[in-house]
Amino acid sequence: MRVTILAAVLAVAATACGTSTQTPAAQSESPSPTSTGPTAGSDKQKPAVDVKLTMQGKPGLGLLAATNQGKAPITFQGWPKLAFTNPANQPAAIPVEQKLVPGEGPSITLQPGQTAFAGVLLDVDDDANSFAINEMTAELPGLVPAKVTFIGTDGQPIADLSKLKVSEAKVGTMQPVTQGVLIFD
Repeated sequence: MRVTILAAVLAVAATACGTSTQTPAAQSESPSPTSTGPTAGSDKQKPAVDVKLTMQGKPGLGLLAATNQGKAPITFQGWPKLAFTNPANQPAAIPVEQKLVPGEGPSITLQPGQTAFAGVLLDVDDDANSFAINEMTAELPGLVPAKVTFIGTDGQPIADLSKLKVSEAKVGTMQPVTQGVLIFD
């Protein structure tokens, strides 16, 4: 009787904490992004996440770095969802393709102060399909969108993004290290 009650209490506690009762194999078969942690009445976490896109030597290639600045760990898996606004602060219809770069995204738990990474490749040109951008946001799976700070190749923040014209973007999976995240085909 005590074992049955203890098992029921543990099952309820695991469910309340967002812990899955699936086996590791069943979890890895799920293609959808996952997230765990406090929800504060919402289905998305609201920790402080600082997101920077540091431009690399190749035009349009950037290293996206998302740092947990909250007080609790956050867990997610998959791709960041990128969104853009134009200089009039209206949504810019820039298509974003999710790539398996450098491969399948693992489940990542970021403790406060830790960072996860993804590669971003912006098609920057000045053709009829390009949009001048004012802002980019990145939404990690299960989290609220965060404004992205663009950092130039000189290491300084890019203040005026309106000169950057983007027609499309590619984004890789979030990874716990930078190795391979910038290798797009």
